Amino acid sequence: MKKSISICCFIFITTVLLSGCVPKMPDDISAGSNIADTGFISVNDLKKSLPDIVYNSVDDNFFAFWAAAPGDDSTSTDNYILGRKISSAGIIEGDTIIIHSGPAVTIMPKALHIPHMNQFILIYGSQEGRMNIHGRILNADGKPVGLPFRVTDVPANQFHYTFAYNSNRHEFFVTYNDSRNGAGDIFGVILNEDGTIAIPEFVINNSTGHQVNPVVSYNSTDDNYLLNWEDFRVHGDIPVLQTLEVMTNIRGALFDWDGSMLLNDIPMCVDHLTVDADQRFNNISYNPNTNQYLVSWSESGSSLLNAGIVGRIVNADGLMPAEAFVLVDEAGAQMIGHTDYLAEHNKYYIAFEKDDNDLDLFYFKDITANLDIGARWLGSDGLPEGSMIDIFSGSENQRFVRFAHSTASDTLLLIWQNDFPGQSDDWFGHIMTAGGDIAGALITIP
Repeated sequence: MKKSISICCFIFITTVLLSGCVPKMPDDISAGSNIADTGFISVNDLKKSLPDIVYNSVDDNFFAFWAAAPGDDSTSTDNYILGRKISSAGIIEGDTIIIHSGPAVTIMPKALHIPHMNQFILIYGSQEGRMNIHGRILNADGKPVGLPFRVTDVPANQFHYTFAYNSNRHEFFVTYNDSRNGAGDIFGVILNEDGTIAIPEFVINNSTGHQVNPVVSYNSTDDNYLLNWEDFRVHGDIPVLQTLEVMTNIRGALFDWDGSMLLNDIPMCVDHLTVDADQRFNNISYNPNTNQYLVSWSESGSSLLNAGIVGRIVNADGLMPAEAFVLVDEAGAQMIGHTDYLAEHNKYYIAFEKDDNDLDLFYFKDITANLDIGARWLGSDGLPEGSMIDIFSGSENQRFVRFAHSTASDTLLLIWQNDFPGQSDDWFGHIMTAGGDIAGALITIP
């Protein structure tokens, strides 16, 4: 039986700093392989987790990134941030490379492409006494340019970070939560393209109780940012693990290009008093054609069949013209969606985890889940178009799906974590407890 868990807590090990070398990583998937034939991007005994995928619009290819910890049979004790180039036709273009290695636990790489420099910026968590956010600039082949840098180094653990690229000013808005003041608060910092600080750290939201899991999206028309997060203020200053036992809401904020607040505490979904209403795993996607955002979240409520994904349109000024609506709600459970707007098609695409059976109210703690990968097209208004698409079903759990779109070749590359057989995370954390291989699928858009 598959076993899985998808919650936002972390397991820690005391560690020290990285090495700067970039050797090749042995892998069972050889360069030149077609992802359609292998179904995998990386297969070895390392415990790989939480991949990300980014499109290089200059070279028309993809780059996948993931974290890896020593496996049960590994001879190395190092932890890694790894990457691999893949063509827009799904051909693996080279060996897996090591971007970061060392004894420190490293987690959850997030990457963006800088088109006019044809470089990537990568951020990741590294625990060196505490979990702080580190980063590297990479060239088009994934090799580091210059030294690693720290996004933030305050005396608290930083988690659940995301970032967005300001294409007008060539800057990056990084957001994260930590508990330096007790309960979780949301912070932000703006970086230059070389990873140096453009605008020092500032508070995004520090209301009563926990605010966690911030997501940020850039508005290229108005040169500002919309964020949202899971908000637990109605429960007061509860212990952090109790956030896994209570209903939550989704709130947001609008910030100008320089980090100055335009609107805060936007009530994107505040219905914690509704029977069985729980919202988590929030997401944002910007539509430049309408100058609006589609915000979404996973929900388990009495109005849904079981667990599903719900969304809402947010205007550029942070106001919401209409009520929330269902994006995905089929038999069984669908959750933890990743959305993006594809301007060439004037549609959104959403990929997600799914289980053919119903799950518990707090589905992310159900270690008996049987998770596969699904997707769906959404119109420019966010409303569903067509039926749910089965991307991949396997004997093990498939989770943490991400995707990127090749605008030149009109292909989508979806990647995810394929759990090792018989492995299971406990409900205290999902980062380095089990892990698996990195799998993927290339979709050619008709």
